[in-house]
Amino acid sequence: FAYRTAAELFGQMFSLMLESRERRESSDYETRARTAIDRMMATMAQDVSLLTNAQWLGDTIFDTIPADGVGVCLNGTIALTGLAPNHAEFGKIVALLNEKSQGQVFATDSIQGFIPEAAAYADRAAGLVAIPLSLNPRDYVVLFRSEQMRAVRWAGNPEKPVELGPHGDRLTPRKSFELWSELVKGKSLPFSAAERRVAEGLRIGMLDVLVRLSDAAGVERARAHERQELLIAELNHRVRNILALIRGLISQSRGNAESVEGFIATLDDRIKAMARAHDLITTDRWGPARLADMLETETAAYLGAKRQRVAFDGPNILIQPAAFTSLALVFHEPTTNAAKYGALSDNGTVSVGWKLGEGGDLLIDWEEKGGPAVTAPTRRGFGSTIIERSIPFDLGGKADIAYPVTGLHARFTVPARHLAGLAKTASASASAGVDTMNAQPLESRHVLLVEDSMIIAMDAEEALKEIGAAKVVVAASVARALGALERGGLDFALLDLNLGAETSLPVADMLVQKKIAFAFATGYGEDSGLDQRYAGVPVLKKPYTADQLRQALAGKV
Repeated sequence: FAYRTAAELFGQMFSLMLESRERRESSDYETRARTAIDRMMATMAQDVSLLTNAQWLGDTIFDTIPADGVGVCLNGTIALTGLAPNHAEFGKIVALLNEKSQGQVFATDSIQGFIPEAAAYADRAAGLVAIPLSLNPRDYVVLFRSEQMRAVRWAGNPEKPVELGPHGDRLTPRKSFELWSELVKGKSLPFSAAERRVAEGLRIGMLDVLVRLSDAAGVERARAHERQELLIAELNHRVRNILALIRGLISQSRGNAESVEGFIATLDDRIKAMARAHDLITTDRWGPARLADMLETETAAYLGAKRQRVAFDGPNILIQPAAFTSLALVFHEPTTNAAKYGALSDNGTVSVGWKLGEGGDLLIDWEEKGGPAVTAPTRRGFGSTIIERSIPFDLGGKADIAYPVTGLHARFTVPARHLAGLAKTASASASAGVDTMNAQPLESRHVLLVEDSMIIAMDAEEALKEIGAAKVVVAASVARALGALERGGLDFALLDLNLGAETSLPVADMLVQKKIAFAFATGYGEDSGLDQRYAGVPVLKKPYTADQLRQALAGKV
């Protein structure tokens, strides 16, 4: 009895010590695992794409839950690494998990107990622990353990049938409990209770990251929607203003026109002046633009060789975008008047000087000399109204016009609030005028015009014929353009870059193959983001004119 009591006491003490050690080891393991999980969650919060990086997940999670392979299913995308089933096999496992897991960690040491055909890949994945990544079962991180065949020794064969012995149906201990061995297949090393708790911690941590990222994405989507609505409202405002301005130009220009041709020419010139000003201020993302650039561009575009008789003098002043278009329209009028009726219609000259006055206002003087004798107009046309009233009305400045016999003299005052200081770089001088170029660069050429807007196509066709094109083939889509190229007989092409749901780049590639010169036309201009292989191709910014076509094609065809 004493020996028996001592043995029982020793067994209980050993059991307590063993249990204490197991608890300590389990606690230490879970503490290390939680630290690793915290690091993992912090990394994933910075880069959510790591969730679909099976290699990274495997390397990271294997440090916390030992496994042989990992599979990830996220938003229908599957990623696998290590010893794991293939995509089709993993798909069946995910389908099983959708039935079994119910949003909780699911663990088994025998997949084939649920999916019989899993026996075929037990050497790669016999057991698993699945960690859901969404509240509704759909997305998972699954850790796999390969098969661990082992011999299990039993105290007697559990499947042994009952046999009658010398004492009837009573057991015979020596024979009923003799050692019996069994080879266990198709099972992995089981996932312990501590490992399942760590898996649950991973589930909660990853769900937290996903929820926070989802919330952040929702906030960003709301901000993006708000920005989009603001941009649409601003675009709507500007488009309506432009349409109202053009309607006003049409209405006011019509009243002073002496013929339909004169009306069209005057209106066209005024719209072109606005377009040139718009190009200058959008070159720097709707930023301030140089006054000198605007004057140079206007005179170069309209005066041709006569621009050499226009002198500019003044600091490199920058004008705010809101005032730039108004000034461009104002200075377009005296430029055209000087060419038609004033100093530049004869052998005279024009000098334009500007300086900063008291209070920082900009003072601009326009003075004509050497032309025909000048008399004050007896009636005020729309051009005179723009010159005299636009700056006071739109900008809150002043416009003083005098008509001495020697030539027109105008002084304009632009308030300081419309100025943006001095430019650091020198003013860009206008390029060579149209008069020095080949006036008919497309003479006798057959041209392919790719344009999806009928009205723009009609205008472009007229411009192409003005610079010499003998025939213009118009195509509104890539398919029609490629068909025209296959038929042959074309010498040049003008491609609208954006054609609704497609681009004209396939047409450009065929033109390169056929060694046919071409140019792009786009509202984006030089900022169209074309591939480097089109680096030498001219790019026209819409709207463009025949003169701009001439300039762009100089030396190219």
